Order: sequence, then C-alpha cells, then structure tokens
Amino acid sequence: MNEHILDIRRLKKYYPVKGGVFKKHIADVKAVDDLDLTIRKGECLGLVGESGCGKTTLGKTILRLHEATEGRIYYNQSAEEVDRIEGLLDSGDKTKIAEARQLLQQVDLTKMSGKDLLKLRRKIQIVFQDPSNSLNPRMLVKKIIAEPLYVQGVYSAREIEERVLNLLNTVGMAKEHMMRYPHEFSGGQRQRIAVARALATNPDFVLMDEPTSALDVSVQSQILNLLMQLQKDFSLTYLFVTHHLLVVKYISNRIAVMYLGKMVELGATAGIFKNPLHPYTKALLSAIPIPDPASERQRIILTGDVPNPINPPKGCRFHPRCSWAVDRCREEIPVLEEAEKEHFVACHRWKEIS
Repeated sequence: MNEHILDIRRLKKYYPVKGGVFKKHIADVKAVDDLDLTIRKGECLGLVGESGCGKTTLGKTILRLHEATEGRIYYNQSAEEVDRIEGLLDSGDKTKIAEARQLLQQVDLTKMSGKDLLKLRRKIQIVFQDPSNSLNPRMLVKKIIAEPLYVQGVYSAREIEERVLNLLNTVGMAKEHMMRYPHEFSGGQRQRIAVARALATNPDFVLMDEPTSALDVSVQSQILNLLMQLQKDFSLTYLFVTHHLLVVKYISNRIAVMYLGKMVELGATAGIFKNPLHPYTKALLSAIPIPDPASERQRIILTGDVPNPINPPKGCRFHPRCSWAVDRCREEIPVLEEAEKEHFVACHRWKEIS
C-alpha cells in the first residue's frame, strides 16, 4: 500500500473580485474549485493543463504561499487517519466535528501556524519557474543557499558554510561559485542554484513550478536528469508543474490533468499516454508533434476559448468545447471515478469515447 505524503480534500482557492465605488466583493475567480488529490511518498506527480487552469495556484496553496479558501491538506498522514477525520467532519455531530477540528490543527497544512508551520516549512520547498526572478540579485550565491538555514536556525555558522558547499557540489557546481552573484551565471546554472537552495533544509516534498520552461532545450535535459538523480539520492517527492507533455512523460510516475480549476484525469504516466480517457486529455496529447512525416495521427482541434473562471460553465466545465457533450454534461458535474486500476477520469461519457 502506497503511503501518502499529501492528501488534499475538497480544496478551494478563490480570489475575490471587487468593484464599485466602495470596492465591494462582487465575484470570485475560482482558480481551484473543490479538488481532491493524493501525492505518494517518493513519486513524481506531473501536473498539466492549459495556462490559467489552476496548476501553479494549487502548488502555491499547498505551500501556504497562498491561503486556501476552503478544504484540507493533510501532511504525512495515513489514509485511514484521513478518512477517520473526514468521517468526523461529515458526521453532523457537533462533538465529533469539534474533535476533528482540534485534530486538524496538528495535521492540516491550511490550519497550522506559528512554530508548527515553521517546522513544517523545512520539509516542503519550491523551485520557481524563472531563476532570474527567484534569486536575489543583490545576494551572493553563498547567502542565497544559506538563507533558509539561517531562517530555520538549526545549524551553526560553520555548519552552514559546509552545508552550502556540499549542496553546490551536489548540483554540479564548485566552491568558487559561492562568492558570485546570480547574474554571473547562465540560466541553467541559476536553476541549479535554485535547486540547491530548495534542498538546503533536507525537504521531503518539493514543488517544481515549470523549472525547465525558461531554459534552452539542451539545458532542459541536464536539469531533468539532475532532478531525477536528486530524487533517488534524497528520497524526494515532487509535484512537477509543466506545460510540456514530453517533459512530464520523461520525469513523472503519474500525471494529473487539470482544466479550469478541476481535476479531469489522473493515472500512471504510461496509462495516460497509451489510453487517455477524457476528451481534454486526448486533445492535449494529440498536439504533441511526432517527428515522422508519414504519421497519420489526427490532431484534435478544440473550438472556443477557456471559459471565464469567474463564471465557469454549469455542469462539466469542459462541455462548451467538447464535441461529445450531451444535456447531462451541461447540467451535472462529473465526479472523478476509477475507470481502470489506478486510472481516474471525470467524464460522463468516457466509456463511449474511449
């Protein structure tokens, strides 16, 4: 049985829209809307979807860079314990609900605060998309990598210097790089520095927010290979956010597909690429170029634009762009169901179109 490092239940992240003379709350941007997801220890879960679908928002909400509107994010809890707490919350009994809320203060990322949250931040880190913006241009590399260690206060000054040097060597850089500034390095080297900083506190979970999209193709493969090696060496768990489907195919064990704040498909990487079940996933995979002029694979062209997340469509959010949509799709929200072993899909008609 696979252990879960994160168990996300009914997570919502809404951004308020204000208008009028008095800036009243008039609507919400529903970036992540009632989402369930589990991330297993030691895996790399690829998160894909169009721009604006909520991928980065989900990742940053997990790390508490954005505060969740509703929902729970359980950290390092057994599935049985998570189900027990969820059962207490859904029981309707005031005493049981109060017990569950007290438990959530200790195990729910969205509820933690103070020393508990500071301690947990050692275990969850992030590598941002563009190292040019995520690294302080006024700080030496030595200080950049050491900053998380100073904040956590768990190492002496001598230990920090040794730790920084070891981290630089781990990501393929040398001692002389410690006393330079970020602008003196190439894009790939800057991303290596960002990775070293993320590893400084010995994390268990790292959010990779499109870490290769700002790099040349030749450098992307080097960084991907480095990330895969680090995952093995340090027993890391990754949530890998990307637009690049071939990158996620290369590095991920499982793939989660998001559309307009909802999870539409989730499964093993090989299964998703071999047999996509949701119409949206089929369209995404059909857009991957094949280096074979004789290939006759049909490209699926989606009509229309992504709907406004302030006022998403009723029913299935993909139905305005789906050629398979029927009346049920326009009225009823599909739930994520297990179509095959470890392969989940949220579509009313997946059996007919698979």
